[in-house]
Amino acid sequence: MYNQSPNRRGGGLSPISGALKNLGQKIRRICQECGEEFEATNLGIATLIYCPKCSEGKARQEEERREADRRAEAESRYHRLIAIAQIPPKWKDVTFDNSDPKLNPQAFRVAKRYAERFTAQSPSLAFYSGGNGVGKTRMAACIANYVLHEKKKPVIFKKARDLMLGIRRTFSDRGELTEADILDKVLSVQLLVLDDVGLDPTSQWLQATYWTVFDRRLEWQLPVIITTTIPFEAPEGKVSLADRVG
Repeated sequence: MYNQSPNRRGGGLSPISGALKNLGQKIRRICQECGEEFEATNLGIATLIYCPKCSEGKARQEEERREADRRAEAESRYHRLIAIAQIPPKWKDVTFDNSDPKLNPQAFRVAKRYAERFTAQSPSLAFYSGGNGVGKTRMAACIANYVLHEKKKPVIFKKARDLMLGIRRTFSDRGELTEADILDKVLSVQLLVLDDVGLDPTSQWLQATYWTVFDRRLEWQLPVIITTTIPFEAPEGKVSLADRVG
């Protein structure tokens, strides 16, 4: 639309229209960073305010800032993962590098290969022996630490008894956590490690809770690693793991 000026005979283009005529033309500008004059293309309010050298420096600074923000966020997320993992002090520093593969060569090979190839769709894994002190928990902790620190994936490592006690405590406590809060965490984490499964005498509630954990994670194709001293199958009159966990 044309703007008729009362001071001109026959009218004419407004200053705005005149400015539009100059769009795309080369103009001289003063860099707001270094004060040097430079040539720029007239883009109206989008016209460059920094010379090419300063623009490049500004872009580099912005990319460095973004990269620093990304690193800070990654570091913050990593520390949150460590807190969520709850790996006990006894096991938080154990690795495949500081473990003796000769103690149980087959278990060591299986555990190391599992950790290195871990994804959220990895199969579940069980470490069983009829006694204590053979390295079951250490191998499970090595996997948990590798997945947590090398792959930066969320892990929860808990004694099975502590998990059950934590859930039971919600029945009487008036704290913020509910049974559903605790279960939601162990049901959704990428890797759940339960140590000493089946250690406690069974009960209907215990079996139902174990069933909820294992069945739900199976449905969502999320792996569980367990350690146990209870055999999966046992002769008649003896206790099997199925008797303890349902």
